[in-house]
Amino acid sequence: MKTFENRQTMVPELTAVRCNLCGRDVEKNSVGYLEDHVSLTKMWGYHSPYDGEAHEIDLCVDCYKGWTKQFEIPPLVQAPDYVWE
Repeated sequence: MKTFENRQTMVPELTAVRCNLCGRDVEKNSVGYLEDHVSLTKMWGYHSPYDGEAHEIDLCVDCYKGWTKQFEIPPLVQAPDYVWE
């Protein structure tokens, strides 16, 4: 037989994001969710310039657009399989 108890647990909630490039806060939409942004995490390997470090970067949409325009080879973009009506 199983016995259950209701317990209150602490769950971390993302409440704010600041763009690493421009320094602006990522805005929240009308229902309180953070607008779309890019989050990158890189765990650097041994013998790299950042040997064993983990780096995290957040970019707003405007900075992502500007950054990727500088790429010699643009990012691969895949359109969604659905159509909004």
